[in-house]
Amino acid sequence: MSLQSDRSVSGNRWFVAQTSPRKEAVALANLHNQGFLAYCPRVARTKRHARKFTTVREPLFPGYVFVAIDLADQPWRSINGTLGVTRILTDTAGPVAMQAGLVEHLIHTTEGARPAEDLVGQDVRLRTGPFADFVGRVIGLTAGQRVNVLLRLMNRDVVLGMNPADLDLMGLAA
Repeated sequence: MSLQSDRSVSGNRWFVAQTSPRKEAVALANLHNQGFLAYCPRVARTKRHARKFTTVREPLFPGYVFVAIDLADQPWRSINGTLGVTRILTDTAGPVAMQAGLVEHLIHTTEGARPAEDLVGQDVRLRTGPFADFVGRVIGLTAGQRVNVLLRLMNRDVVLGMNPADLDLMGLAA
């Protein structure tokens, strides 16, 4: 999802709105229709069904979306009546703002992910599993957007199938 908007986010603060179960997309569409800038971070997850692997984008925080509001200019109470939204999270003084920069960091992290095709030929560090912190080279793609990583272990080349999310890019391959 792109966060392009006519309105600048600079005067706005990010707030959290709770959604009805599995209605994040409905809430986002209706918030956008009302003129609010809203965001639901999504991550790619590989699911297996009937011996097939498929990659789907699911909400990082199921049941919640972020809404940018300028409390001085926008009526925030209308969010509670939005289709798909249960309520905006508040305390006794009103809506509770998120820490500055947190949602922007989520946007950069979840929307700025590199496609697996771009990793071929790159040196990577493994983040998880029994070979965590080992460095290898991506040599190709497998089914379900997994990547083959070539590791040198005990004077032998070993190929591992890895999820690209479990790899840290080391730099450009020579």
